Amino acid sequence: MIRKICLVLLFVCMMPLTGMAQNKVEANFEVTMLSKYIWRGLPVGGVSLQPSATLSWKGAYVNLEGNKGFNKEDIEELDVNIGYKFPFGLNIGVSDLWQSDSKNLGQYFLYKEGDTSHTFEGNIGFSCRYFDLQAYCMFWGDDYKTDGTRAYSTYIELAVPFKLGGLEWTATAAMTPMESAGGYSTLYDEDGKDIGWERNFIYADGPACVLASLRAEKNLHCKKFDLPVFVELNANPYLKKAAFLAGVTIKAF
Repeated sequence: MIRKICLVLLFVCMMPLTGMAQNKVEANFEVTMLSKYIWRGLPVGGVSLQPSATLSWKGAYVNLEGNKGFNKEDIEELDVNIGYKFPFGLNIGVSDLWQSDSKNLGQYFLYKEGDTSHTFEGNIGFSCRYFDLQAYCMFWGDDYKTDGTRAYSTYIELAVPFKLGGLEWTATAAMTPMESAGGYSTLYDEDGKDIGWERNFIYADGPACVLASLRAEKNLHCKKFDLPVFVELNANPYLKKAAFLAGVTIKAF
């Protein structure tokens, strides 16, 4: 069933390309270095490298993204994204999200329901010069509530760009409309003694604002590369946490 869904989504994404075979395929790559890795409002690592590579043909694209932390304990990630961006601003896509953890012992090619660390996610959004609105919903894989039922974890994000003081700014807010996937983690005291457990969630245990951020960016030109440098104030109202982070991206012309 999942394979059929993916094939249908891929077919829909490729339909607008009929008759466009004369156009060239474009390829680009970039690498971002972060002082702290925060994914959709959730702190998941320290200093890390995030490579990204994309093949696009008109509006259709295939994208690979990864994350590798400098700390041995950091979780490694590999995401595969396919989709289509329409000329009028609408975009649709589907992603295969994967994280290494103790469940799969680092096995990537493990797609058994209940054991896999892969998650399939659908995405739809709209972008224009004034805002970017995106919605994501997980529909298969490692996406369960603490009671074992499918969570369909959903994340909705609104980003508004603007210019001020010679810098490119982006104000972002995001929320989840319902309880997301979650699990239990063991609590320890200062001596390492087990003192109980707590529930944790990808996003939240119900409707909540999970991200509020403000980013300032400056694009530096260096020979054959662009070097966007940014600082960001990132807060998660649900977790009552905040962080100030920085990053730099190397983009080939």
